[in-house]
Amino acid sequence: MTGAAAAPTTQKIARNEDEEEGGDEKNDKTDEILIESLTEKHFDAARKIENEFLGGGKGFCFGLCPYTLCPMGRGEFEGVYRKSSDRCLTYGLAIQQHDQSRVVGICKVRDSTQPVGFGENALHKPKEGEMYLDTMVVTKEARGRGVGTQLMNWAEDTARSRGRTKMTLGVVNGNPAQRLYERKGYIQVDSVWFLSSFMLGRPNGAFGAILMEKQLVVSNDHHDE
Repeated sequence: MTGAAAAPTTQKIARNEDEEEGGDEKNDKTDEILIESLTEKHFDAARKIENEFLGGGKGFCFGLCPYTLCPMGRGEFEGVYRKSSDRCLTYGLAIQQHDQSRVVGICKVRDSTQPVGFGENALHKPKEGEMYLDTMVVTKEARGRGVGTQLMNWAEDTARSRGRTKMTLGVVNGNPAQRLYERKGYIQVDSVWFLSSFMLGRPNGAFGAILMEKQLVVSNDHHDE
């Protein structure tokens, strides 16, 4: 039984141009982002971002069958998140403060205690004490504003709140996001060539992926009871 408290569902964050490349000098209230856990009103927006991410050059069978041909349907998405409020708590959204219907980033993490949808454990199955970063996407218009870093911070805070002592993630070879993960203290611990290539193709011009991890410091208050 997991008795850890959930991470705060809403977090107001300021931009930090030093965290990601491409930041500009602009700094006004319209640039502020809220980090919230997934709720039903944002199901469609989150699913759309996931489909756009998978459609960005990724494809099944070594890239020969593009995921744009079989996008995730509403029923498939809601089959996981409508049935499990706990999965919603570990699905972070970056939302424009001035337009809270506009989702500009997602961060999906999960651990071994949570229910999973079809195929979610194919590339990696979290072990006890581990929180796995399944998907993180920042939309094009929000890049270079520190949103990715803030979503990573939210993911790690969520893991600590559940008493998890390790964060893991997979990154496809050639993905520039690897630089962000390295700056956040993640190190490569394994490589995954065949399965990742078969399931994702080579969206960044190279087959294969690596597994990275980071040890987390968790206070006693956050350990499972």
